[in-house]
Amino acid sequence: MARFACTRCGKCCISLGRHIRIERSISSAYHYCRVAVTGELLPVAVHPRHREIFESGKKDPSWCPFLRKEEGDLFTCTIYETRPHLCREFMCRTMLIYNRENREAGYVKGRRTLVTSDPVLESAWKEIDSDTSEAALKERLRNHGYRAERLE
Repeated sequence: MARFACTRCGKCCISLGRHIRIERSISSAYHYCRVAVTGELLPVAVHPRHREIFESGKKDPSWCPFLRKEEGDLFTCTIYETRPHLCREFMCRTMLIYNRENREAGYVKGRRTLVTSDPVLESAWKEIDSDTSEAALKERLRNHGYRAERLE
């Protein structure tokens, strides 16, 4: 299995923003946050190297309160080391799909949403039922010249 690597696009933290709230602040760097999905209340700490961007960086009230946008369209989780379990488990990409030349042809986000600009892969994907097992899905893609690799 390939390892999931965050690209710092910020999309997950932007969308999870409505689920994570600062419930109580101990100081400008230490907070208790509530995860609405699980009800979890946990202490989080803004990492020392991110404190300046936490205080003065670009933010939006609809984002996770700990997300900050940096130059170059990169996003930073200022509490990455102490982030909630929900955030630790979240992966925007769950599978990579490679073509015959071993180049990434697309990826799967969530359970079964394909993201690709490859029309042949897109066509092959449409032939696969949503309840098809992962092993059968990989075999069907192999028959079309693709290799799928689950991300962990």
